[in-house]
Amino acid sequence: MPQPEWERYKIADKYAELTTVRHIVHLPVARRIIEDGRIKSGLVFDKSRLNKSRISVTWLSANNWSLGSLYGTVEFQFDWEKLVKHKKIYWVEAMPNYHPPAFRFLMAFEDIASPLVTKYDPEKDDGPLRRVDGTWRWHPDFCSEFMVADDFPLSDISGLDFVRHHQGYCRTKPDCVEKIADPSPQTTSGKLLSYVLAHGVHDLDKHMQPDGNGRNRLLDMASAWLSIVFNQVEYAGSVASNEDCDSVVKGALALFAVDKMDDGKTLLKLIAGSAQAVSALTRLIRIHFGSPTWDFGL
Repeated sequence: MPQPEWERYKIADKYAELTTVRHIVHLPVARRIIEDGRIKSGLVFDKSRLNKSRISVTWLSANNWSLGSLYGTVEFQFDWEKLVKHKKIYWVEAMPNYHPPAFRFLMAFEDIASPLVTKYDPEKDDGPLRRVDGTWRWHPDFCSEFMVADDFPLSDISGLDFVRHHQGYCRTKPDCVEKIADPSPQTTSGKLLSYVLAHGVHDLDKHMQPDGNGRNRLLDMASAWLSIVFNQVEYAGSVASNEDCDSVVKGALALFAVDKMDDGKTLLKLIAGSAQAVSALTRLIRIHFGSPTWDFGL
């Protein structure tokens, strides 16, 4: 009997505990996810053996990319234990030509009767995913790719973060803008916060909500970037009332969110001065997060 394909990627002495998996996307995709209120599964289009099947999946990975992500800059995180609960696991394939080589599993609530996948028992089968004494392990030398046959509402997300893009590769877009521009996590977080504030979206609030001391790592990072942008503007307008300043700032944030930085700064010039603009931004953040004493903490 031939050796199962997964044994070439089996865990020997080296393993990492599996607690969190990630769905990493480019910023425009992240905006669409927020607009939809969920991560929508889709058909498989790459060189996978599932590319002619009708299975719709959401892609997740356990990897942290020290040289930058191959998938984007916005990271939606999921608790592995909750994710895998009640799901059946199937081996799909290895992708040995990837750098690093990848292994792929499919997870679904239903039984999948298909010659394209093989049922996998993480407590018995000797592959790159194991469950030993109740603890999940995976092989960190490879690219882990988990296909989940389901959508994920934003309420299922256990964490949010922002990462750099890999400068040499992008798995989803050959002409990737983020690969070339190399936006910092501060820049990406600031643009996503701009979208959230401009459109009044609250699905991600729990991940950016200020604590009792008015601080939150992601909100601090994003708002600091916005503060820098606001300070780059040469204000010369006549808009001065709180209500009008708030409207102008909201419009500028909507432009920043879709990478129209120059247009957003031009709009901000309608405001009479820096103090009024920054005060309007502060009000919007306080109102959005229900934190009346929040400040930039700079």
